[in-house]
Amino acid sequence: MTTILQGIGWFLFKVYEFFENLGLPGAYALALVVFTILVKTVLYPLSYMGKKSMMRTTALQGRMRRLEAQYGKNRQKYQEEVAKLYAEENINPMSGCLWSLLPLPILMGLYSIIRRPMLYMLRIPADAIKTAIDAAGAAVNANSAYAEIELAGKLANTEVFNQVAAAIPDYADRLQPINFNMFGIDLGHTPKLAFWKSFDEVGVWCAIGLFLIPLVVTLFNFLYTRYSMKSNQALTNPEAVKKNKKEVGASSTERSSNMMMWMMPLMYLWFGYSMPAGMCIYMLVNALVQMGQDAISVRLMRKSFQEMLAEQERKEKAAKEAQAARKAEIAARRAAEQEAAKNGKGKKGKKKPVKKVTNTNGRIGIRAYALGRDYDPNRYGGVTEYKDPQALIDEQAVEEALKSKRHRKAEAVEKALAEAEEQGDLDSVIALEEQQAALEAAEEEAAAAEESAEAAEEVTEEASVEEKDAEEESEKPSENA
Repeated sequence: MTTILQGIGWFLFKVYEFFENLGLPGAYALALVVFTILVKTVLYPLSYMGKKSMMRTTALQGRMRRLEAQYGKNRQKYQEEVAKLYAEENINPMSGCLWSLLPLPILMGLYSIIRRPMLYMLRIPADAIKTAIDAAGAAVNANSAYAEIELAGKLANTEVFNQVAAAIPDYADRLQPINFNMFGIDLGHTPKLAFWKSFDEVGVWCAIGLFLIPLVVTLFNFLYTRYSMKSNQALTNPEAVKKNKKEVGASSTERSSNMMMWMMPLMYLWFGYSMPAGMCIYMLVNALVQMGQDAISVRLMRKSFQEMLAEQERKEKAAKEAQAARKAEIAARRAAEQEAAKNGKGKKGKKKPVKKVTNTNGRIGIRAYALGRDYDPNRYGGVTEYKDPQALIDEQAVEEALKSKRHRKAEAVEKALAEAEEQGDLDSVIALEEQQAALEAAEEEAAAAEESAEAAEEVTEEASVEEKDAEEESEKPSENA
């Protein structure tokens, strides 16, 4: 990282030397301006791609609203359909935001270069810099975080220059003073809110100028953020902007953008009063260049965005037609089933009436429902009774539990089937109908097994009765005798 920052610092210093040799005022500030413009120019293709991706995501809002209306009750299904839509359109929803974060690492790198000009611009090793600061003595505050800035500025003093050159003779040829002055304002100093306390240290005009620079930077960054929002709205929803509708900005995306419109400039304000004023030059030029690039991007993307919007509207219309066709097919299936049920009515044998089990838990004496019709003493757990592991299994209780489980599953499938029919999801309807048919078959099989068991039990009882009668008949002759 040090090598990269030294390369950038070397370029920055060469640009500074060029303007200084021309005798232009504010050579240091001009070098920062050139550096910022070059960086924004190099990164413009990436920011353009990010903005274009954001516009493509915006063009999908119509189809996403339809998906939300269709699967709003099932958030998991909605998320799956949205992910499928993004994959189908080859869109990364996060790519539109990543380009806006690119200036932050550049900001941090430039801060390191501005804070340590001896290391990154003059390329003097850290141990030699420490020796040079000690040699400068009272001219530099060795405990300051910006001691290198002070030293680089004080090298213009011949006495300080000679002391430092004698302390680090191996790097004396790299020592050059850096003029941080811009129209009487020292860009190496950090702006202060209590600017009047710096009158004796840097002068009245310099202290006031340093105080005003972060405010100007904040103002221009606010104007840029507001312009960026307006330009995006003009591109994605020009009719609403012309009519100045109040509902513009009502979506969650617009609300987050409004929050960013205030938060980002406030962040730059905090940066401005925490870092050397040279950083403010970068942030100011960055906002101005970004504003111009946004204007170019909007002009370049206007036609292509309208084409994307028309394409998405066509796809949305096709999706609605497909959904209507699926609903019609589902309705036709339902009508066919009802017709088949109507034609087949009465052909099947009469079902055996189901015996209703009366709940006797609520009985007290002769009052059958004294504690309630559905009273269950173990509703909330109750006391687990001891059961002998050698005891016979209550087959009737097991059968009742299995029947209850089948009924719950059938109800869940029926509910899911109703939702799928409402959403027009034909594939889900077919799959759920298959599950429903399987559950009905299982229920009929269980009912048939129960009837067989009951019939076998009746046969057994009749056989036992006949056997008992036969025994009684065989005993009568012996009694007569």
